Amino acid sequence: MLQSTLKLKQNAVIQVDGDKSISHRAVLFSALAKGQSRIEGFLEAEDPLNTMRSFSKLGVNYRKVFHGIYEVKSPGKTNLQSPKEILDFGNAGTGIRLSAGLLAGLPNVSATLTGDESLRKRPMKRIIDPLNQMGANVHSQNNDGKAPLIIHGKQLKDFTYESPLSSAQVKSCLMLAAISSNVCLEYKETELSRNHTENIFQFLGGKIIYKSTTHFKIEPPYNFSGTNFRIPGDISSAAFFIVLALLSKKGKLLIENIGLNPARIGILKVLKDMGAEINILNQRNECGEKIGDLEILPSELKRVQIQKDLIPSIIDEIPILTIAGLFSQDGFCIRYAEDLRAKESDRIHSMVVNLRKLGINVEEYNDGYEFGEVKTIKPTVIESFMDHRIAMSFLILKKLLSENIQIDDESWILTSFPNFHKLLNTLCAI
Repeated sequence: MLQSTLKLKQNAVIQVDGDKSISHRAVLFSALAKGQSRIEGFLEAEDPLNTMRSFSKLGVNYRKVFHGIYEVKSPGKTNLQSPKEILDFGNAGTGIRLSAGLLAGLPNVSATLTGDESLRKRPMKRIIDPLNQMGANVHSQNNDGKAPLIIHGKQLKDFTYESPLSSAQVKSCLMLAAISSNVCLEYKETELSRNHTENIFQFLGGKIIYKSTTHFKIEPPYNFSGTNFRIPGDISSAAFFIVLALLSKKGKLLIENIGLNPARIGILKVLKDMGAEINILNQRNECGEKIGDLEILPSELKRVQIQKDLIPSIIDEIPILTIAGLFSQDGFCIRYAEDLRAKESDRIHSMVVNLRKLGINVEEYNDGYEFGEVKTIKPTVIESFMDHRIAMSFLILKKLLSENIQIDDESWILTSFPNFHKLLNTLCAI
């Protein structure tokens, strides 16, 4: 199997940028909460910044105090105003889908929501249909189930929904719609998806009635006041450096202040099952989220069967898990992950194309892909497919090996992790 040639700095310590998912939600909830809020640890990447810029056009004031620290002044949800221009979310699928829910439940607001070329290819029917069943007036401008989205806010009605997919974006969209319109929502999903929205909702004083781990109900009143939001480091960003440290020939890495939400740490479970030595230190709770430090040591990895119920908690980490699979005894297989086709790119297609360019024999399925133990790879130019996680994953592979691997366009990394190159170069400089 492949062997890394990389030696990390001995006993390196890093912190990664703030959690992207929570950064989006901090913007949205600080807009809903009347009065003054403060956001610390905000990810200053294009995706969450585009969400912040959009809500500034609705009447919310965001003032940067220091890197990652913002003071927010909101008139409250009932005083948000229709924007005078189109809201551009860039590449932020989370931003546009969650914002659509929030705006759909505000009778005094109308808006058009769009994004870049990649975002305009992504499916929006998953939120359009349930929102309209809830009483909303949301439609696709081109009648193709994709952005741009035209929203005329309305007073919504109590709603019960059983989602056909385990999607934190769909769940959060409907929760925000219910909060905006002060109505009840009963929601059920097939597998537990990320629960950052539920955590912030409860942190602000909202009550959730759980009928099971995947079935809950919320009901008004939703009277949120301004507060302090503290955002931990993003485990999806940390995942690139976890894999880098595991596969390096030498060096121990400590990643501080990482969010350890139970719905997000599937990456740690899968890697530990593969043989990874990862230790969780200094655990604590902040703003409804579990946080800790991660200690990672070089490890020998092996192929494992990834269970279906883990997929929602690793969906964003599958590209970098695949890189770990290239160095694993007996190779790698991922199934039950059809939602990968609806990400920034069709990540099943993107990974398969690039793995084949590396000379790897890959079997593609509708819901994943599979390859056996890898002995060698060949030099190639990797296609990013306008997808930040594809670009970053193969840059990790490039650092691990001395082979000539190039990435066609690394600019997409700025959408989620502007500090990526700096951290990577720091760790790999001996």
